[in-house]
Amino acid sequence: MRLLLLAAFLLLSAAARADPATATLAPFLDAVAACAGRPDLTLAVVGVEPGQTALSREQAEEVRLAVESRLQATGRVRLAAAADVVRIKALREGTSGLSGVEAEAQIRAAFAGDASVFLVEPRRAGDTAALRLQAITRNAACKATSEPLIVPIRVGAAVADIDAVMEGAVKTFAAAAPHAKAIEVCPFVAEGGHSTCAGALTDRLVIALDAEARSANRILKGGRLDVRRRPPGTACAGPVTARGRFLTDPNRQSWMELEFQRDDAVLAPTGRRRIGIEGLGCDPTPRPFLDHLAATARTDAGRLTVAATATPFSAGQRLEMRIEARARQSLYCWVLAPDETAFIALPVRGNTASAAPLKPGEAKRYPRGYGLDEIVAGEPFENLFACFGVDGGLPPELAERWLAAAPGVDGEAKLLQPSDVLDLLEKIRATPGITEATARIVVR
Repeated sequence: MRLLLLAAFLLLSAAARADPATATLAPFLDAVAACAGRPDLTLAVVGVEPGQTALSREQAEEVRLAVESRLQATGRVRLAAAADVVRIKALREGTSGLSGVEAEAQIRAAFAGDASVFLVEPRRAGDTAALRLQAITRNAACKATSEPLIVPIRVGAAVADIDAVMEGAVKTFAAAAPHAKAIEVCPFVAEGGHSTCAGALTDRLVIALDAEARSANRILKGGRLDVRRRPPGTACAGPVTARGRFLTDPNRQSWMELEFQRDDAVLAPTGRRRIGIEGLGCDPTPRPFLDHLAATARTDAGRLTVAATATPFSAGQRLEMRIEARARQSLYCWVLAPDETAFIALPVRGNTASAAPLKPGEAKRYPRGYGLDEIVAGEPFENLFACFGVDGGLPPELAERWLAAAPGVDGEAKLLQPSDVLDLLEKIRATPGITEATARIVVR
């Protein structure tokens, strides 16, 4: 008898030392059971709202799983697979295959339960997250909300949703400068070089500002907001501007900063926010200018190739580039320097041969193959020789700009400044059917 009493005492002591967070769920589950009209519950833990910025996706998933564990530990709950539909589908497709009807049936089954549980109002403090559970019954006739629940977080710093951060900053800006009529959007700057993510972030900011300009509240008040995107490489100035930076750290984590300025006063700064770039479709790697151009070129070796005849060239050696087209191409070639300047190489004004399109399978060597003077290597340098190819030529406005900077038969090419280089690059790459080919010119 004494042994039995001792065992009972130990069991009671263990229960008293049970996770207090699990014990706090009892009133919540009582309320859900009252809503559902049954004591044994099947719950689908959906998770946090997609637009929240307190938790990264990894952290949100960890918190959801922790909540599921605590609900299971109460012994009163069965879990439906509401948040695991993708995993179920992948499992079925990877084994026996899954028809559309079967997939639809499994999705319905995954959400079958007495109530869906949402994790609402998440707040992060250090290594923990505070949130409430909110259960809504299947017929949406009843809901129950828990007391605040504290859940530990074991994964890295919060990854903010890019659109949510920008939307919040834009709303704060609109509240701070409600009478602003126009805003100049400066291109995001990538710290340490060039990155395609900078352009992608600029796109997202323009979208957020455009949404504000079209908002019902602004329209009803007659408040117009003109959103003007500045071309890359140009000075960004105006009464009201938006400026952003994109950064990557040694751990390959991505960060952004955004601030609005009015008459040199900073409005609505986001501070440095860690962001997930998976949805941007960009390469976060910061690269030097020439590396960035080569990495982002719209190359197609099946249509156009460029190659140096020597790598590297030696002082006194003749510089030549071999250009070969495998489809009819009108060529526009230039030489770009690390300082983001450039000069036009082809075509040459007044030189008919340099403007003639290459035929399929035709190869030429620049400059001799175009009837131009030889170029002899001198002091060490490294540039990028790049060609655009397009059937039928560039649109008239772009072709005119290009030829205006091109060399004449009796003169040198005009040195293009970084703003002109970046603007031309952006506009030409947007031309339908454009193909690029690049090659290094290295003199040692």
